[in-house]
Amino acid sequence: MKVRIVWLILCGIWGSTWLFIKLGLQDLPPLTFAGIRFLIASSILALLALVRGARWPRGRNEWLVVAIVGLLQFTLNYGLVFWGEQHIPSGLAAVLQSTFPVFGMIIAHFYLPHERITLARSVGVLLGVLGVTIIFSHELQIAGQMALLGSIALVLSAFVGSYGNVLVKAYARDIDPQALAAGQMLCGFPPLLTVGLITEGNPFRFH
Repeated sequence: MKVRIVWLILCGIWGSTWLFIKLGLQDLPPLTFAGIRFLIASSILALLALVRGARWPRGRNEWLVVAIVGLLQFTLNYGLVFWGEQHIPSGLAAVLQSTFPVFGMIIAHFYLPHERITLARSVGVLLGVLGVTIIFSHELQIAGQMALLGSIALVLSAFVGSYGNVLVKAYARDIDPQALAAGQMLCGFPPLLTVGLITEGNPFRFH
């Protein structure tokens, strides 16, 4: 029962993120918005990991994996998500992001020996995408060039995000999950804020 409750809470939090991103984009430009989000989140997670005495990455190789995954999962993935959601409805963003497990299944086939593509997995993933598509079918409309580009950005974000997930399972199993997430965010948010500062202006002047 406890696992089911936690799973439902996670679904609620993750599922509502598209709506809150859309709302936040009314006041904040996308890259700076994403960078600020993960600056705050990484600070909290890093503090919690330090208090717990969590195992942080050790040595050059582990930190290299964390940095690469951080760029994939947070700089590119969320940078594309926040930029793309400027131009498409939040429901459509959720549908396009539901391609995440499709890419994950394909990429994992080449990296993880125990996660080969099977008929059952393929059917399960496709049913999941179909279910999300039905739920948000009223928002499945692409109007204009920018909406098309926004949709492409969401699909690309799903690809790079799933690639990062597979790399974590392949090369970062020994790192504490909390420290791993904090490390990824610490590596991922500086490029977002840097590019945001150059292209979007001074964040201290935003509403």
